[in-house]
Amino acid sequence: MALHLGRRRHETAEEKAPRRRLWPRRTQTPPTDDTARTVVVERKPRRWMRSRPNPVSMMIMAAGWAAAAILALGILLTWGDANPGNVLVDAVLDTGRWLASPFHDVFTRQDPEEQLYINWALAGVVYYVLARALSWMTRF
Repeated sequence: MALHLGRRRHETAEEKAPRRRLWPRRTQTPPTDDTARTVVVERKPRRWMRSRPNPVSMMIMAAGWAAAAILALGILLTWGDANPGNVLVDAVLDTGRWLASPFHDVFTRQDPEEQLYINWALAGVVYYVLARALSWMTRF
């Protein structure tokens, strides 16, 4: 049994269905004289250009990305055994603790670093999903 991709069951190799055009046909045939102008069909703008996010939506999404990035950076600093006495490391870990405080003991493990990885990753995913949903709702 052969697998024929893109071919309908009733078609044979000799008779193919007409191909669907990617672009619409021109509305008029251009004249053949020297002063010929090309006729261009007006198309709708691309979908991403039709529904641009408003500034409020972009700010919500940026806040979600920032929260997820801080939590991910805190996980990486903990995994890499960064010096907690450093001002930058301490600031990132304090901010991460504050962001992950609602998810403090969602999962408990014997190893405190493993517990931090799981709970902070969960917090980062939840913040990103919430930001994405709120951004989508405020876009319209």
